[in-house]
Amino acid sequence: MEKLMEYRYLTEDIIQKIEECRKKFPLKEQCIIPALHHILDKYRDIVPEAVLELSDYLKVPVSHIEGIVSFYDMFRYRKNAKNHIRICRNLPCHLANFRSLLEKIKEKTGADVGRSSPDGLWYIELVECIGSCGIAPAFLINDDLYDGSKIKSSGDLDNILSRYVK
Repeated sequence: MEKLMEYRYLTEDIIQKIEECRKKFPLKEQCIIPALHHILDKYRDIVPEAVLELSDYLKVPVSHIEGIVSFYDMFRYRKNAKNHIRICRNLPCHLANFRSLLEKIKEKTGADVGRSSPDGLWYIELVECIGSCGIAPAFLINDDLYDGSKIKSSGDLDNILSRYVK
C-alpha cells in the first residue's frame, strides 16, 4: 500500500497483521476492528493519532473508525491515566451494589467517572457489561478482572490498588 504519511503508531508488526487480514476479507473495512484490536494490544488504548494513521493506511474515512471506537466498550481512547478502571453497571452488578464499590474506588483513587485522578494514576469508567455476572459486582483494572463481592474491607481494595502503583 502507498503511504501518504509517516506512521508512528502503525508499526511494521501492526501493518503486517493488517495485511494478513486483508488477504482473508474482500473489503478493507472488514479489517478495521482487527486492526483496532492490534493497536489496543500494543498501546492499551486507542491513540487518536493511530486512528488517523489507520484511516490513511486503509483509505477509509476517519469517521468510520471513530464510529467503531465510540460504539464498542472494548475500544477506548487514551484517558491520560496510567490505570483504567472499568466498573460494570449492568443489572447483575447493579443488584450486587456496584455503586458502593464505585464510591470506595473513587475515594481510594481520587478519580471520578470520566475524570482522571489528580496524580494521573487512575481513570474510572462505567461500562454496560464485562461478561462476568457470576462475580458481580465485577470490575477491571486495565485488563485484570476482579470480583467486587470479595472486597469486604478497605484493606482488600488497598491491596488490589497497590498492585498498580509502581
